[in-house]
Amino acid sequence: MGGSAPRRDHQLPVETTSFVDRRGELTQGRELLARARLVTLTGPGGVGKTRLAARIAARVQRAFPDGVRFVHLSGLHDPALVPLAAADALGLHDHSAQPPLDALVEQVRERRLLLVVDNCEHLAGACAQLAAALLRGTEGVRVLATSRHRLGLTEEHLLEVRPLPVPDPDGDLSAAEGYPALTLFADRAAAVVPGFRLTPDNRASVARLCHRLDGLPLAIELAAVRMRVLDVDQLLDRLDDRYRFLTTGSPAALPRHQTLRAAVAWSHDLCTGPEQLVWARLSVLAGSFDLETAEAVCADDTGEPDAGWGTGPAPAEALLPGGAVADRVPGGARGARPDVPPGGARFADGTGERALPLPVFTGTVTLPTLYGDPGNVVPPMPAPAGRPVPLPVTRPESLIVPSPGTGPGGGPARLPSVPGPGETASFPPPAHSGGPMLPRPLPDPAGPAAPPPAADAAGTWPARPGQGLRADDVLDAVAGLVDKSVLCREPGPGGVRYRMLDTLRQYGQEQLRRTVGEEGAARRRQRDRTLRSVEACERGWFGPGQPETVARLRADRDNLRAALDFSLSTPGEARAGLRLAGTLWFYWHACGAPREGLYWLDRALAANPEPTPERARGLWVAGLLAAATQDFPRGRRHARDALALARLLGDAAEAAHAEYVIGVLRLFGDDLPGALRHFETTVARGPVPGQHLSVVGLDQVELACALGFLGQADRAVEVCERALGLCERHGELWVRSYVLRILALAHTVRRDWDRAERHAREALRLKLAVHDVIGIALTLDLLASIATERGAHRHAAVLLGGADRVWADIDAARWGARTLNAARRDSEERACLALGRDAFERAHRRGAGLGLTELVGQALQEPARPHPRESRAPHDDTPVRLTPRETEVARLVAEGLANQQIADRLVIARRTAEGHVERILSKLGFSNRSQIAAWVTAQR
Repeated sequence: MGGSAPRRDHQLPVETTSFVDRRGELTQGRELLARARLVTLTGPGGVGKTRLAARIAARVQRAFPDGVRFVHLSGLHDPALVPLAAADALGLHDHSAQPPLDALVEQVRERRLLLVVDNCEHLAGACAQLAAALLRGTEGVRVLATSRHRLGLTEEHLLEVRPLPVPDPDGDLSAAEGYPALTLFADRAAAVVPGFRLTPDNRASVARLCHRLDGLPLAIELAAVRMRVLDVDQLLDRLDDRYRFLTTGSPAALPRHQTLRAAVAWSHDLCTGPEQLVWARLSVLAGSFDLETAEAVCADDTGEPDAGWGTGPAPAEALLPGGAVADRVPGGARGARPDVPPGGARFADGTGERALPLPVFTGTVTLPTLYGDPGNVVPPMPAPAGRPVPLPVTRPESLIVPSPGTGPGGGPARLPSVPGPGETASFPPPAHSGGPMLPRPLPDPAGPAAPPPAADAAGTWPARPGQGLRADDVLDAVAGLVDKSVLCREPGPGGVRYRMLDTLRQYGQEQLRRTVGEEGAARRRQRDRTLRSVEACERGWFGPGQPETVARLRADRDNLRAALDFSLSTPGEARAGLRLAGTLWFYWHACGAPREGLYWLDRALAANPEPTPERARGLWVAGLLAAATQDFPRGRRHARDALALARLLGDAAEAAHAEYVIGVLRLFGDDLPGALRHFETTVARGPVPGQHLSVVGLDQVELACALGFLGQADRAVEVCERALGLCERHGELWVRSYVLRILALAHTVRRDWDRAERHAREALRLKLAVHDVIGIALTLDLLASIATERGAHRHAAVLLGGADRVWADIDAARWGARTLNAARRDSEERACLALGRDAFERAHRRGAGLGLTELVGQALQEPARPHPRESRAPHDDTPVRLTPRETEVARLVAEGLANQQIADRLVIARRTAEGHVERILSKLGFSNRSQIAAWVTAQR
């Protein structure tokens, strides 16, 4: 729908369908932006504000040397995250301790750019604050906003986006093709009925239909899709019936809102029952999603567990007295994972699992043989002879604290000490008679399960007994919703993804809320699916799939936020929110999102004061992220609290993680001798059961770093070689890139420039693969220093220009670090002396003008290929390979042909032509068809 697939790299949306003429609004928008710094496009839902904003931005982008960036707010609902979303769209990686909005303004103060902020109406206050701060704190930043309502700033200039003009159905229709509403209908109808066009016989009916729809583009597109099974007159008759039904009794509704609602509701009525239910349940998803997520959220029985936090009652064998849940008791469904065989948990070599000190419980259980493959978590140590093997608990799952007084002597009930594989464990008899007593399941916050016989006065219906969707039903329903243009299909990491427009999502939520408990259940399934997915990503993080994991999590950001917000704002769900926020430690830390991570962890820790393993993890992760944002006192406080709690709980793994953070804080605080002693101790101790291998590797990285700074280069090289072996055995990239950078630093101490440069280049290559922007900046500085030492001063100047540009998105002062700034000044002074100031400045500007991928290619001294998250500048002459068919389509685009005309010329389906155009735009990194035309001309 809408013809644009929003690109998650925050460039302008890619147009996948033709843009219906809005020449007047385009001209007005350009003129307003020329004289005003804040322009807001206002209008009702479905009128085309987003599409028009993207077109205006594309027309004026040459006037903004620092670019045009798009902030997508449709999937965001927390006002506190608006500055972070804007910073993310601008590619900023601020790690300071100042407020996010202040940091954003400071970083763009000297830039000339256009920020397009889309869908502001539900976050109007936060968007107004963002716009006001940019207008008053900068001179070269302009804001183009879309909203159903004005933002309310005195500097704001409004452009009302009106519905498309429609001719009088009973008037002269000889020039009907000149009316955009009719052109839009004909264009979209031709996509489903090849060859459809306006004729003297159908003009009046099409005009009457568009007039009935008030010229609203979304309503017209929804109606045009029905041309697959109805003709225009049938469409008009059925729409009139539906419109009368919807607007009866609603005289207060605005006419255009009535019209759009009539069109949307009519589309809903024409869906099958499963499609309607899937539409409603998918409305809880924010942003884009894949098919597996749709199945997990919509299907009533996906065969997947609820991650221990779901709404259904746990099986009897998984329940412990006092309400505790034994997540890993064989036969229990809660907490089960796809890498754990049915009937039991694997922990022989600890994939994703670890041992906790577990107490004694009543009953008898027979354990299957346990097995597994090496994973990301250090396996538990084998039990001493004659001692029981501890029951493994999934990392980072934990047991819910049982009620006091249920165990021997009135203490809390405890889990069994489990013997070896294949053996049985006997337990003391229960204190009560009649067998084990099971707790009553907690009530479902989503609502009662037993339905009353009819809707209440508000029109809310009870839950439907016995009604269920299978995963196959969801697949069929998603296909039907795509076919009916309720869902947009777009490319994404890992394959096809889907998206629902806000107007259609809001309607789906209205339908979902008509059934008691449905919304809560759907949101809980979404959260549980997110938690399972994130835990799988954490288990696989220390491995070869890191670039794919980063891309997938970035694509799922809106749904991560939705899951966290649901957990932390719904009674009884807060612990799951803390668990999710803590499990995402690798994403917050490695992918440059420490500010947002701290935001969620602050909320989660405040909502979970109880002493639990989740809290221990949340504390050390918050300490690590605080250190990354230079809030060292806060980092120390959190890390020490985490260590104390982990020791209290007997959790050696979380204690080891907290100790890592404490050591990092010593290193960041320039306590090099203290950091050296700390990491010598932890590395000599070795891994502990349950410790994540990334942290094991980082312990060695920090030890080598301390050794290098203290001049002990030989020892640093030795430590790095051991760490490299660990990373290479697992195919890991992120930690390995830091090992290689430290190894390069150690060789600079030895003045072995060849090896230093080789290791630094390899580090840079890996950092680009995982999009570690801070690591790229640090490594570019190092390579510039090495180039200076080798006498390659022009190359050093280019690298310094690029490094300075990357640092501008992080902290232009390089965090005020004496070592970093001294090395940079030395490289500049020596390059200026060798080249002269003018030549140095030219080379520096050249480096500063390179995109990230091209810059890394320059540093590696090899041709650069665009990173998937980075668009190519239109003038870039890097070779691009189009298929013969794509080349043919590109030439037809350059001739000015629309997608239907291309389809007719090549005798292919309209959607096939649209797919070719979308792939061409993606390959070339362009945002509109005019750029394709310019590129084709340049190739000739």
